[in-house]
Amino acid sequence: MGKITRWTEYFRKGHGSYGSYIVSFANFIVIQYRELITHIAILSILFPSLGVFTLAFLGIYIPVMVVVGRWDWRRINPTRATLSTENNPWAKDLTKALYLLCDGDTEEAKKTLSKWIEEKKHGS
Repeated sequence: MGKITRWTEYFRKGHGSYGSYIVSFANFIVIQYRELITHIAILSILFPSLGVFTLAFLGIYIPVMVVVGRWDWRRINPTRATLSTENNPWAKDLTKALYLLCDGDTEEAKKTLSKWIEEKKHGS
């Protein structure tokens, strides 16, 4: 893999996971302050500056989203893991090999996993 391709992948991962998240989050805060706080008198008194609003917003938003994220993770993650495993041929073969080993069928377990080892040898 060339350096440009590798750097492109690193950029995509960094941008997709962190960069765009941070920029969109900051954008959201600024827009909410500009469109909501500055146009409602009582909120302008509570949040006299963008800094105060940002601190209050983050102080409430982050803990609430941690709770929501934890709830979602515990509810959805087992389903994601199951679907991921069911659609992963390597995981299927590994599970089958473990089952065969428990049954004492070492040769069949080796045969099931051999294609992954052979592909690795030929692919190197």
